[in-house]
Amino acid sequence: MRNPPVIRNNHGVIQVRVRVDGIDHYINRIGKWTDPIARAKASAISAQIWSDYHQGLLDASLLSYQPAVEGQEVGLLDALRQKAERNRQSSSIHAYRVLQSYGRPLKRRSDVEAFIRWMQQERGLTNRTISTVLMHCRQCSGGNRHLFAHTLKITKRSVQSDVLSTTEIQAVLGDLKTNEEWFYPLFLLWMSTGMRNAEIRGLTWDCIRWDEGEILIYKTLKRDGYSSRNHIWGTTKTGKQRVVPLTSLLANTLKEHQQQMQQLGLYDPYGLVFLTPSTHSNFYDHLLARVWCRSLKRCGLQPRRLYAQRHTFLSHALAMGNSPADLAAAAGHSTKMLLETYAKPTGRLQMPSWAVA
Repeated sequence: MRNPPVIRNNHGVIQVRVRVDGIDHYINRIGKWTDPIARAKASAISAQIWSDYHQGLLDASLLSYQPAVEGQEVGLLDALRQKAERNRQSSSIHAYRVLQSYGRPLKRRSDVEAFIRWMQQERGLTNRTISTVLMHCRQCSGGNRHLFAHTLKITKRSVQSDVLSTTEIQAVLGDLKTNEEWFYPLFLLWMSTGMRNAEIRGLTWDCIRWDEGEILIYKTLKRDGYSSRNHIWGTTKTGKQRVVPLTSLLANTLKEHQQQMQQLGLYDPYGLVFLTPSTHSNFYDHLLARVWCRSLKRCGLQPRRLYAQRHTFLSHALAMGNSPADLAAAAGHSTKMLLETYAKPTGRLQMPSWAVA
């Protein structure tokens, strides 16, 4: 690497040219060549890059050296903001707001370590939450991602208790069919396919292929992290479409649900399959959680997360002898992730017998 020169482009704008591994990169948005203050700023940036290079502290992404223009955020903070506005997920929005509150640059490992201590001591964040913040920083930091490769001690939460036994599944579904008739088809679908929350929320009637006996999954209706009451359309978690088979019980239940919606004037062949009973809008997790908890309580079962239904379906489907590769494709996971996360005890263990005739 050579001392980065300060140059003027064809439009009379100042740039600092940085050659890294034989490839030229440019620091832009510094100002006009005719502005002596802008030229002095460019010289300072060049000197900082040269100094960091010799000390082994160079930010290879060059984001740290990009100047602010008219109060605009730049570098890592700007990249986090753009990511949060693009995907509107709560975790990425939170990561952006945490770093914004911290208000200091993260150019060196010592800076990141100080950031971690601040999150622990000043903000009282758990290691799991801090790990998520660092993950988003790492994804947005380009060539500087190595700074955020910190290993924090995290107690892995056991999801074994989330898996309902066959008897418990039958009890809950029976209770829902009797006491929560409007919600029963949704929870039966959940238990029968293991679809994700946002996939069920965004399921439309045209995605149910009655003749083929399957459901096409290619879109989601996700919660807007900036406004939890709003939802936005998106792709599946992997960005790929997939299909899950329909059992005869599920197909018949959905057809009955379709007929009920037609009688109420709520059916749209391209509309949502599941609507709230009062406002006839899309479902949201808080409402479903209340229904789920009510049913578990009536059945005398311990409280479980909504996501327990996905864990329950996949764990039982594995225990029934389904191919992990086939099940992973239907679940939208890699086989490795499926086995590590969802291969939980279900009470279906069958012991071999070696009786001699």
